[in-house]
Amino acid sequence: MPNVVFDKTSDVTATLTINVSKDELDQKLKAELNKARKTANLKGFRKGKAPLSTLRKMMGNDLLSQIMDREINESLFGYIDENKVEVIFSPMPAKEQELVDIDAKNVQDVALVYDLALRPEFELKVPGKTFDKFVLLTDDDFIDERVSDLRKQLGESKEVEKGIQDNDVVTVTFTQLDEAGKPVEGGITNETKLFTDSLEDKLKEELTGKDVGFETKVDPTKVEKSSTDTYVKKYLLGLDGEEAEMPAGEFQLKVEGITRVSPAELDEEFFKKFDPSGEVTDEAGLRKRIQEDNAAGFNKQGDSMLDFQIQKELVENTKMELPTEFLKRVNEDQEQSLERFERGIRWMMIRNEYAKQHELQVTQEDISEAAASQLIGMMGGQRPEWLNDEFIDNYAARMMEDEKQRDELIYRTLETKIMESLRGEVKTKDIAITADDFNEKIKEFNEEFKESEEE
Repeated sequence: MPNVVFDKTSDVTATLTINVSKDELDQKLKAELNKARKTANLKGFRKGKAPLSTLRKMMGNDLLSQIMDREINESLFGYIDENKVEVIFSPMPAKEQELVDIDAKNVQDVALVYDLALRPEFELKVPGKTFDKFVLLTDDDFIDERVSDLRKQLGESKEVEKGIQDNDVVTVTFTQLDEAGKPVEGGITNETKLFTDSLEDKLKEELTGKDVGFETKVDPTKVEKSSTDTYVKKYLLGLDGEEAEMPAGEFQLKVEGITRVSPAELDEEFFKKFDPSGEVTDEAGLRKRIQEDNAAGFNKQGDSMLDFQIQKELVENTKMELPTEFLKRVNEDQEQSLERFERGIRWMMIRNEYAKQHELQVTQEDISEAAASQLIGMMGGQRPEWLNDEFIDNYAARMMEDEKQRDELIYRTLETKIMESLRGEVKTKDIAITADDFNEKIKEFNEEFKESEEE
């Protein structure tokens, strides 16, 4: 058996030296050559009678290479397992390690040195600070607005000729004009629809009360609120591709049609359209469903933002020594920065320790629930009748057969359990905000998250 020497070089690094004597290698090589000779069919020799010296010349180096790989792997990982050495990455050949010359005709002693990255010792403490947790403010004004929107969505539409009003959908044609205010020959002409509630105040005021056939001159970038150049080019002017240049000058806007929606009454027909299952049958049930559905979606985003803050607090304030030089070698061919890579390692250490301390494990039931959640997400949040328990179990089983999908599913499921547990441990303060403010918070969070990913 090879001789293995463990040398701890710091609190988070060590080396393993594997010494294999030439006598041991030669003995194992001869055994493999004898095995090969039994089936070797070489020209000029009877089967099984080829000289060992000939076989050594022909296949000795390949066999010796296989022997060394096997001996090294068994010795390296066998020592780590037997002695319960906690490593955070697979061992790497030492930087100063010289290449081994494999020569079956002249077998030599072999000494291979491997660098190890050891799991750091650290104290895990749940943050004591109070975290802000944003929740949706679903007051009467919010629900009234959602009911009004639903009545419009499920109402009847009709075409009118006169008097543009709030909530109308206006069909318009944009025509490119030259400096003299005349249509550009071969220029841009595009028909599209505008929602009066989305218009800039100045244009909305100008269009209100106007009829089909009304014309005015506009700057297309000042037609709708909060529109981007990309949106204007694609949806208002019909230009394909982000590389298309924004045309200069004014456009003629001509009203081609007016669509008016008559809000639906809150009657039996409305409730059947809103909820075919029949669970919602009156306005009280409708308002309750709106409150629950909207709160669930926004509050899930609130949980995600809270999770990010908890993770950030733990990573930045948990004292932990890492094997920096080892990590540099692991990360040298990656696009991410070393700082970002180290943050990921710190979180991996923290989450694993937290799961260990709290005995959090992923069960088959957890996997089925995660698979169901993934499927329902793919269905837009709905669960059709065919998406039954048997289908979900089969879907989860197929995912578990694929190693990559299995590892990702288990990782995400355990992460979810860890964060649910952490959210229950830390102190939080609920801050109720409107949907508009919530969307702004989500936007700010996404920008901060993107910046942290790019560092």
